[in-house]
Amino acid sequence: MLPIPESAWRIVAGTPQIAIPFLRRHTPQAKRFTQWVQRTHAKLLGAPSNVLSFCTSDLLEEKLPDVDGWLSAGDALALLTYSVYSSTNAELIKSIEAKSGLRLPVAAGESKLEGQFGKRLRETIAGYAQLADRTYYEVDNQKQIGNFRVDFLITKEWYVDTSTGETARRQFVVEFDEEAHKKRRYQSNDERRDRWFRKNHPEIKVIRVRHEEQELWFDTIRQLKRLASLDDCYAHCIRLACSTLASPELLITSISSKTAYNTDLNECHFLLTRPLQRLRELKTLLERLEIPYNTGKGVSFKRAHLRGYSL
Repeated sequence: MLPIPESAWRIVAGTPQIAIPFLRRHTPQAKRFTQWVQRTHAKLLGAPSNVLSFCTSDLLEEKLPDVDGWLSAGDALALLTYSVYSSTNAELIKSIEAKSGLRLPVAAGESKLEGQFGKRLRETIAGYAQLADRTYYEVDNQKQIGNFRVDFLITKEWYVDTSTGETARRQFVVEFDEEAHKKRRYQSNDERRDRWFRKNHPEIKVIRVRHEEQELWFDTIRQLKRLASLDDCYAHCIRLACSTLASPELLITSISSKTAYNTDLNECHFLLTRPLQRLRELKTLLERLEIPYNTGKGVSFKRAHLRGYSL
């Protein structure tokens, strides 16, 4: 937990406050304080009313203190939670909560930052709906499916024959995994849940979004213009990097790997950032997906390990 020095903390008329220079030093987005608040303000105004009740009227009306001034702990928590790249603020949020005794309210069953994530998810889905003609989306949160309550259930429905009114649909479960999901107990529960969905509802695509990767995920699905998991995108890059997909043992060479970095051939090319170290980056992706590999004249691995991934 990030220690907040007494010089950066005070109580005024019973209200805990934190020094803005301290926030600016420890929050990358807040280094340009005025721009940060202005960018966050619109997102914050869309927050639930019980969250807004934690904010001062000055913040809601964009009456900002001086960059060397003070901010109420409630205002700070709201800004840190609803700002862009909020995942980088987790440690500071915990510190302010511990020192002030305040916590932003969340809906029953939601994780701490799930409301903010859900708002961005709905905005993104609304953008899809505007792009697609005769396609409709529905987003439900905390939906019960079997014995499990999922974070978000997204239903996409579209007309396949407008003359008869025939429609088709596809459903997605989006799970927002915060820090706690890195613990073995949570991982076991997540694996059990995912197995149940694969067995009982194979028609529902389950997408897990790591808290610290939410910005990258939103950027990815905005570019793809459809829902997909990061792991599926990484597996897609690995497939394109292989010299052939015809044998049980796949091989990535320095030559074949170029295909994965080709902007015309790989719709997920923007996720690859090291074109001069292609094999090293692709090995990193294999390790992320927990796919064992061998090295020699390239990188080889079993094709069966990619079976569960698809865009």
